[in-house]
Amino acid sequence: MSDTPIAGNAHPPSYDALTLSLTRPAFLTELTEQAQMAGRSGNAFCLLLLDVDHLQNINDCHGVAAGDDVLAGLADRCRRVIAEPAWHRSEYTFGRFDGGALMILARPCASSQAEMLAEALRFAIAEKPISDQISATVSVGVAQLRIGESTDELLARTERVLHVAKQFGRDRVEVASTPPSRIERAKVVGLY
Repeated sequence: MSDTPIAGNAHPPSYDALTLSLTRPAFLTELTEQAQMAGRSGNAFCLLLLDVDHLQNINDCHGVAAGDDVLAGLADRCRRVIAEPAWHRSEYTFGRFDGGALMILARPCASSQAEMLAEALRFAIAEKPISDQISATVSVGVAQLRIGESTDELLARTERVLHVAKQFGRDRVEVASTPPSRIERAKVVGLY
């Protein structure tokens, strides 16, 4: 019997072979499920979008295989950072966003915690070469889900702050502002 899938029963792979993370469609499915659960529970989560700075230059100077090695090394380094005890308060889901970018879903997670994680990831990637003495940096966009917000809106906000990080020099973290929740506003306003 052959291991070749039958045409009508073939399923797209859920994992990206290069980064060993979820494919974009599989990650977006997980993101949607988590947003629905957050809407019911009120537990916050954050989305981090990491993009390799100047990946095209790495590909042009060292070859596409070297660029692939950098991206695989980036994913591995992210996993090692998140495995550190400081980050055990949350669970993480990795996904490949596109060519040179990874997505990380951190839950439960406040915006301030996600910013600290993003800085730790950024530093760990920049501190030493990733592969074959090729150094790289990343720009990171971070956004916390707003209750009632669609996943498309969350992705758009995260992409916008990633572009801000790129525009202001790369190798940096930018965080989307998240308005205070109704509970936080009630504490500030008070009843008179």
